[in-house]
Amino acid sequence: MFRYVRSLIKITILSCFLFILGCDKDFEEVNTDPNSVSQKDFNPAFLLTTAELTLCNDFETSNFYGSTMMQQISALGESGSSWAEGDKYLYHQGHNNQLWSAQFDPKNGPVKLLQEIIESTRENTKYHNLHQMARILRVLVFQRLTDVYGDIPYFQSGLAFYEQVSKPQYDSQEAIYSDLLAELDDAVDRIQADQNNFSDQDIIYKGDMEKWKRLGNSLMLRVGMRLSKVDAPKAELWVQKAFNKGVFIANGDNLLVKFTDKTGSISILTNGLSETLRIGNPAAPKISSTFFEFLQSHNDPRLKFTMGVYSDPYDVATGNMDPGIQKGMRNGLTIQSVKAEPDYDPNAPGAQNQYSGIRRDVYAKLDGIKMLASFAETQFLLAEASVRNWINSDAKELYDNGVKAAMEMLSQYDEIASIHSSEIDGYLNNYPFVGAANFEAAIEQLNTQYWACTFLDGIETWANWRRTGFPELIPVDYPGNLSGSQIPRRLMYPQNERALNPDNYQAAVSRQGKDDFMTRVWWDKE
Repeated sequence: MFRYVRSLIKITILSCFLFILGCDKDFEEVNTDPNSVSQKDFNPAFLLTTAELTLCNDFETSNFYGSTMMQQISALGESGSSWAEGDKYLYHQGHNNQLWSAQFDPKNGPVKLLQEIIESTRENTKYHNLHQMARILRVLVFQRLTDVYGDIPYFQSGLAFYEQVSKPQYDSQEAIYSDLLAELDDAVDRIQADQNNFSDQDIIYKGDMEKWKRLGNSLMLRVGMRLSKVDAPKAELWVQKAFNKGVFIANGDNLLVKFTDKTGSISILTNGLSETLRIGNPAAPKISSTFFEFLQSHNDPRLKFTMGVYSDPYDVATGNMDPGIQKGMRNGLTIQSVKAEPDYDPNAPGAQNQYSGIRRDVYAKLDGIKMLASFAETQFLLAEASVRNWINSDAKELYDNGVKAAMEMLSQYDEIASIHSSEIDGYLNNYPFVGAANFEAAIEQLNTQYWACTFLDGIETWANWRRTGFPELIPVDYPGNLSGSQIPRRLMYPQNERALNPDNYQAAVSRQGKDDFMTRVWWDKE
C-alpha cells in the first residue's frame, strides 16, 4: 500500500512537471499582445508629423499676448477676455501658460516627441537624418520657450522616461543659447543627402535635406543675432558661420506648416488661430492703428490683403476689403472708451466693428498655413549684420530682397494675396534702403520691416523688438496693468511650477529675477 501511494505521488509530481514544461512552450508568443508595437518594430519617423503639427500650438501666447503687445493687433476686451491681456498688459493664466503647457505636454507635446525621436535614433544609421531633423526642430521649440519665459528646463527636459527625471532643473538662458547654437552647427553638418529622407512623414519640407540644412543655418542666424546686445562678439561669430554655411535662398525655403482640415472637426489638423478668427472669437481682434498707419503711410500693397471691415464678424460675407474704408483701432481701449475716439462713427453699422479686422480669406483659413521662419526675415537679419560689418555682403541688396520676399510670401497664405512685381518695385523706389552709413536709421528701418514681415508670428515679433527696440512703440496706460505701463519683457512661469517643481522654480527666480512681466531675460540687456 505504501509503495502504491509513493508511486502515485511520483506520477503526480512528474505530471505537474510535464504540465509546467508544456505551459512554457511558446510562452512569449502566447502572452504577447499581437496589437502592440515592440521597440524592435517601432518606427520613430511616425512621431515626426505629430511633432511638426504640435509645435504650432502657440496662438494664445503668440497672438493674444505677442501680436497685441507689438501693436499689430488691438482689442477692446478687459481682464479675462481673449486678446485683452497683451493689449493692456494683464495676466491671463491660460494664455500666459499656453506655450509652456502645449510644448511641454507629456503626451503629444513637441518636447516629448522630439526627445523620443532623438533617443530612439541614436547610433542608428537607418534613422540618421531623422535624428538631425529632430535636433533642428528641438532648437526652434526651445528658443521660443526661453525667449518667452527666460530660464527654463532644457538639458533634462523630455527625460522622464529615459532617466526618470520628473522635476527637471531650470537652466540659464545663456547656457541654453550656447547649446542651441552648438546643436544646430553639428546637426546641419551631419545631414547626409544620400540617406533616408523620411519624405512621407515630413510635412514641412517633404524630405528635402538641402532645405533642412538651410533651415538649421537660418535658425543659427536668428539665434546668433539674438545675442547682439548681450554678447556682440559671439553674435558676430555665429552670424558669420550661418551666413557662410548657407541660409534660406527663397520663399520656397520658408518654415511653414500647412494644415489640412477645412471643416475644423479635427483639432490637430486645423489651424488654431484661424479657428479662433472664424469661429471662436472673431469679433475681438482688430488691426492696431500702429500697424495700420505704417502700412497706409507707406502705401504698402500688403494692406489690402491684411485687413477687412466686417460689420458682422461672424459672417464672412459682410467683409469689405476696400482699402479706402479701412482703419486701425488704437491699443488700450475698451468698449466704452472707444466711443470717444476721434475716428469713431456712432452711426456706422456694427459699432466697434467699423474698425478693420484680420482678413479672413487670407489669414484665417482653417486649413491655412502657420509661418514660423521666413526667407524675408533672414534677409533683414543679414542686412543688419552687413550694417554692423559682421559679414561681407551688400546691405541694400539684402534689404531689397527682404522687402520683395515679405510681400511675395503673402501668396503662400492664399493665392488671392499675390502682389504684382510692379507694386513691389514702386514701394522700393519710394522707400529705398537708407544706407549703411546712417547706422541708427538703418537698424531702425531693417527691424521695422522685420516687425511688419512677422505679422501674426507674435513670439518672434516680440523677441526681435526686445532685442532692437524697433519700431518705437508707445505703451498703453490701462488702469490695473501689471507692467507699470510698459511693454512686458517676458511672461510668467505657470503657477503650478511652484507646487510641482518648487526647488528648481525658486532657483530660477533667484538667478533670473522676480517672476513678473518686467524681469528681462538674459539676452535682453538694457
